[in-house]
Parts: sequence; C-alpha cells; structure tokens
Amino acid sequence: MIWFSGVFEKTKYHLYRKIRHVSIHYRLITLFMLLSLLPMVVLGFYFYRQSSEAITSKISTYSLQIVDQVAMNVEVEMNRLEYDTIEIGFSDLVQDTLINYENMTAWEQFNTEHLLQKMLVKKFSFLHDVSDVLFFTMDDEKITGYGDSTYGLKLKSNYLDDLLQEVKEKRGAPVWKTVDDRDELHVVERIINDKNGIIIGRSINNLSEGDQLGAIIIRTNERYISRIYHDIELGNGAEIFLLDAAGLVVSSRNEEIPFNEYFKTPNFVENLKACETEGDRVFFQQIGDQKNMVAFSPIGNTNWYVVSTIPYSYLYAEPVIIRDRIIILSIFCFILAVILSLLYTKSISFPLDQLISKMNQVKKGDLSIEMADESSDEIAQVTNNFNEMVKEIKNLLRDIKEKEKQKRKAELKALQAQINPHFISNVLNKARLLAQMQKADNLEGLMINLIELLHLSMRTDENLITVGEEIRYLRSYINIQQFRYLNKFQVNFEIEDEILGCKIPRFLLQPVLENSIIHGIEPKKGPGVIEIKGFSYKDRLIFTITDDGVGIPPEKIGRLLDGDKQQENTYSGIGISNVQERIKLYFGEEYGIHIDSTLNCFTTVEITLPVKK
Repeated sequence: MIWFSGVFEKTKYHLYRKIRHVSIHYRLITLFMLLSLLPMVVLGFYFYRQSSEAITSKISTYSLQIVDQVAMNVEVEMNRLEYDTIEIGFSDLVQDTLINYENMTAWEQFNTEHLLQKMLVKKFSFLHDVSDVLFFTMDDEKITGYGDSTYGLKLKSNYLDDLLQEVKEKRGAPVWKTVDDRDELHVVERIINDKNGIIIGRSINNLSEGDQLGAIIIRTNERYISRIYHDIELGNGAEIFLLDAAGLVVSSRNEEIPFNEYFKTPNFVENLKACETEGDRVFFQQIGDQKNMVAFSPIGNTNWYVVSTIPYSYLYAEPVIIRDRIIILSIFCFILAVILSLLYTKSISFPLDQLISKMNQVKKGDLSIEMADESSDEIAQVTNNFNEMVKEIKNLLRDIKEKEKQKRKAELKALQAQINPHFISNVLNKARLLAQMQKADNLEGLMINLIELLHLSMRTDENLITVGEEIRYLRSYINIQQFRYLNKFQVNFEIEDEILGCKIPRFLLQPVLENSIIHGIEPKKGPGVIEIKGFSYKDRLIFTITDDGVGIPPEKIGRLLDGDKQQENTYSGIGISNVQERIKLYFGEEYGIHIDSTLNCFTTVEITLPVKK
C-alpha cells in the first residue's frame, strides 16, 4: 500500500510538472474540449448500449411469443393426427380387419381394403393434407387404407423395420418420423403434392383383450406443418424451422435449411439443450458467418422444437443508426465547444500575456511601469494589485536604502561588543593545561569533553554530521554527565559499523539521551543502565535509546512529542519535540520519533530516519 501511494504521488507530481509547462491558454482549451467530449462519449456509449439492450430484449420477447404460438399451433395439428390414429384404430372395421386378415381370402382382403379406403376418403379428402394411410398386421403384412393402392407409399425395408419396431415398443404411444423420397422405393415416380412428409405411427390394440393387433401409419405432407409459420416475418435474414432432439430438421420453409437433414451448425443442439436445462429459451449462436439470436419452444408430447434465428445485423440495425447520429451530433458539439473555448480562453490569456510582459519589464528594473485595466474580473484585480505592488516596491527600496545605512552603523557597534566563542574555547584549553600540570585528571577530562561539545556548538558549516561524529560528541556529553551524577548510570553502545558514515542532523541523539538521564535515571533509586543502538533496516536508519528508569505516564508521552517543557537546565536547550520537528522538516512526515514506556520499568525512544550517505 505504501509502495502504491509512493508511485501515485510520483506520477501525480510528474504529471503536474508537465502540465505546468503548458500555457494557460492551451490548458484551458484542452480542458474545455475534454469537458465537452467526455460527457458526449460517455452518454453516447451509454444510450447506445441501452438502446441495443432494449431492442434486443423486445425482439427476444417477440421471438419467444412467435415460437410459442407456432409450437402451440403445430401441437394442435399433431394432436389432431394423433386423435385420427386413435379413432381409426378403434373403429370396428379396422379391429375386424386386423383380427381376421390372415384368415381372409384374397377377395375378402381386396374388399376390406376397398371398404377402408371408402371410410378414410371421407375423412382425409378435404380436412387434412394426408397422402397415405397404411395398416400393418403383427406379421408386418401391409394393408393400404388410404392413397394410391398401385403407386402408394412404399418405404425401404430398413426404414420400415425400424419404424414398426419402435411403434411396437411404444405400445400405443405415437411415433413421429420424417420421410422423403430417399426413404421410399419407387418403380415409377408417384404423383404426390409434396415429396417431403411427416409420418405418425401407433400400435393398434384389441379393444376387448388389450393385446396388439398391428399398427397404423399415416403420412402427411410436410407443408401441412410448415404452412403454419410460412408467412411469419421476424426480420431480414430471420428464419423459423422445426428440429428434433437429435438436430434433424423436421420442417423448414427455406431450402438452405434442408428438410430431413441434420442442422449443420456445430454444437447447436447441445447449446439449445443446455439453455433449456438452465430454464432459459434464448441464447446466442454463431451460424454461418454471423452471430444469431436463437429462440426456441418445445412442442408438447414430442421431442421437437420450434426454433427461430435472427441475425445480429438485424438486431443492431437501429442501434447502429442511433450510434451514427450520436457520433455526428457529438462531432458538431465538439467543434462548437472548440470555437467557444478559443473565444473564452482568449479573454483570459490575452490580459495575462500583457501582465506577464509588464512584469518582465519590472524584472529588468523598470519600476515606472503602470498597466491600465478597466475590467472588473479577477485579472483586473491582479493588474491593480500589480500596480500597487510596483508602487510599494518603490517605497520599500527607499526605506531599505535608509535602513541599510542604519544597519551598518549597528553592526559596527555589535562587532565592538561581541565575544568571540573561540576565545572561550582558548580559555578552556588553558584551564585544561593547568589541570594537567596540577595532575587533576578528572578536571582535565571534563575540560576535554567540554571543549569537544563547544566545538560542535560552534560549527556553522552544515546542519548534518555523520553518525560517527554524533557518537563521539555523545560520548563527551556522557562523560560530563557521569562526572555530574557520580557515575550513577552506565551507557552501552551497539552501533553498526556500516552506518557510521551516514548523515544525520546535529544534536539528534543528545536531547533524547539527556531526557533519559534527567527524567528516567535521576529520579530512580540506585544506578541505571542506558542502551543506545543504531542499525539500518531496508532503506531506513533506526536508533533506539532505552533506559530502565522510572518511565513516562501514557498521558505525558503525547505532550512530550508535541511540545515539552523539559528543556530548562539542559546543555543544548533542545527538547524531544524539537528533535521530532526537525526530523519531519528535514525528511518528511513518514519519519520521526516513537516512544514506548512502562512505569517503573523502562522507556524506549525509537528514531527513524532515511539512510543518507
């Protein structure tokens, strides 16, 4: 998270710098263009998507309504044929014929066929598009009940065997099949209205005993089904057809979707069944060279489906028109926005350019400049303030010249009264030599440490020193304090050698150590121990100063960091809050001091800095 925040800040900074290198005139033009273009693009895309989805939803709903209605009408016609098979099979003539057919003479069989045809002609001549009705005994002997007895329906043996076997296995349930001239035997071409047909087969059972007597097969022309949906128009390129569960086309109005052949689109039936399993009846499928919306409806009591396909090109015809109009309108609005932005930004950039030109003259030293602007906008206010500023600069320059004369006089007096810090250092050095001559070793060591600290205080060349220098001065300070407190405490150092050359601010560790001695160890009964550690971790420099003193109450830790008053009677006059403030000023808010303390146990001050070589 920290890494991401850093990258974001750097990116924002670089982008800000790049933007600032572009003139306000062009920045404003760019802003106006973006503010006009972005809403148009977003709204255009949104309305285009919404219109596309709305049209697709409506067409999807309409398609489902159409296929549902077609499925209902087809089911009605199929039910009518099913009822016809039941009615015919239960008739006395058919029952007697199938029961006694094997015992009939040839004349009786011929006469029976004549009676059957006479009965069925009345039924199918006008009301149905039935071409043939056949009866089969249990020994598979064929009896022509309706149709041309000489050139009637003759099915190929393998097709007929499979059909009769399935009819017997269904034991009275209807069996629906497709048939065309590829499934028939023709000595001569028989004259029928439609070569494509649909067959329904059903077993005929004995009304009194219930056993199977034979089967009835009715062939109806396929147009009997296709005329139901032949004139329905779903859109340009849309199609409606009937499929069975295996993907075989059982009815079609388009020669490109051949009857009695498997639908050629791969995975079409699998996707249809998967959609049906999920409880949906609309899916999208690539058919040929374009994507289609497919809606389907199952036909009751069969494994057939009414299917409609609508190309995407039709679905998105109107949304494309809407999209093109949005684009044209957006371009017009964009051009208008550019023209208006040019006029508007010129009213800002032109007076700014004039003001900058006058400022450049002032920069060269010409203070006689005065710019007139009678407008009432912010730029006019800036111009008036600029004129006032130039006048004020003139007055200030006069005052500065007068004050410089007085300052030089005051500095001369101050130099005469100034005490040179080097004089103090020299006096202490003389005192050290006298202590050495008089064998006062303790006093000599104290003088040496005082001189070391004085040298650090007198340095004005830089604010940063190395860790090694800070530790050396810290040891001098410790020696002085041990002399003062009669060795009441012991200080242990654990400083990594690798960080001794790193740069840190002067007087960084001394105020923290001083706080540990005065407020941690001094109030404690008995001696104390202070541990000073320094090490680097990743890209950070970390110091910890831990004492086993009286500790700090929790409510005082915040006050200690925000602005403590514990600087009196200290060597440097710098408190912990000052150290905290300097760290953040030098290195940023992510660095600083953290204090952890337990009363009458310990206090640890952790200082975190960046690694600066």
